[in-house]
Amino acid sequence: MTGSDVNRKFKDGVFRTLFNDEEKLLELYNALSNRNYPEGTPIEIVTLDNVIFNEIKNDIAFIIDDRFIILTEHQSTKSPNFPLRMLCYLAKEYEKKYYSDAIYSTRLVTLPTPELYVFYEGKKDAPVEWELKLSDAFREKCDTISVEAVVKVINVSYEKGAELLERCKTMQEFSLFMYMIRKKYDETGNLMTAVSESIYECINSDVLKEYLMEHRGDIMSVLEVNLTIEEREAIRWRDGYEDGREAGAQNERLLIAKNLKIDGIPIDIIAKNTGLTVEEIEEL
Repeated sequence: MTGSDVNRKFKDGVFRTLFNDEEKLLELYNALSNRNYPEGTPIEIVTLDNVIFNEIKNDIAFIIDDRFIILTEHQSTKSPNFPLRMLCYLAKEYEKKYYSDAIYSTRLVTLPTPELYVFYEGKKDAPVEWELKLSDAFREKCDTISVEAVVKVINVSYEKGAELLERCKTMQEFSLFMYMIRKKYDETGNLMTAVSESIYECINSDVLKEYLMEHRGDIMSVLEVNLTIEEREAIRWRDGYEDGREAGAQNERLLIAKNLKIDGIPIDIIAKNTGLTVEEIEEL
């Protein structure tokens, strides 16, 4: 795990927990689509199973008014493979929700129409909005395309001033929070300090105040766990530890868990980030 991995997981985790809320998703989708669905419009959140603030499958997926929306947040690189990744997510979503004996019947299985969005937030210069197509990757170019996936990419960097941020207050505040962290990290070189100070300033400025007051403990705990594991992995690498030996790897996980337990990190968080069981950690 690298520092950028920790940073990416942190950003993804904040995005997923912040927008794992029907009211906020409705606000965001109205801003994305220029529609005006009223408060209380039914939304079904169908995000693939994942561990919040840990490994992701896709960030947010939901169904509204027969539309299947997949949102992927905080990509820091301009990858041309977004359409392929989104197609894989979409296929998994359709399989999870609609795969049954019904697909072999003579009756049409109707599907919600997909809309695919990626939010870009990176240091490299990029347009405010652009579009990527799966067919751009096809080796042979032809007039007939059997499968297509079109992804709308939106640059949500706070300093870029995308119209989406003006139309969605929650997204604007989220973008500002990430901008503050990035600036403070550039100044201090310490991600924990950058996040901690940004949380404090945002709460005092009424930026994501309720969310950050509720989740700041989780944010800092998980961030600390991931950074601690990264530091210990770096030490292991410098010491010439040989990966691939299960016994040695298990001992290393136990050592990491023991130190994190001494540091007061909650056992359930240690378990999620080391792969150990709660019982194994309690015995340390």
